[in-house]
Amino acid sequence: MEIDFLTAKSKLTSRHNITPIEVKSSQRYTLTSIKKCIAKFDKYLTTPIVLHSADLKHENGIDFLPLYMTPLL
Repeated sequence: MEIDFLTAKSKLTSRHNITPIEVKSSQRYTLTSIKKCIAKFDKYLTTPIVLHSADLKHENGIDFLPLYMTPLL
């Protein structure tokens, strides 16, 4: 699996500290890596994020953000 970025909360807790972020630059893409990451490390993750060129949406437990929202992370 290949995840583009991992961010952590500034306050450490025992669970749900890490946010995996995938960046997709085209309209057609797969989510294989982020799904494998969720399956393996689910107890450590907050809501996974995919940055893409389409509109904002939430689907199957993953937040899809437009690329222009990157500074808001």
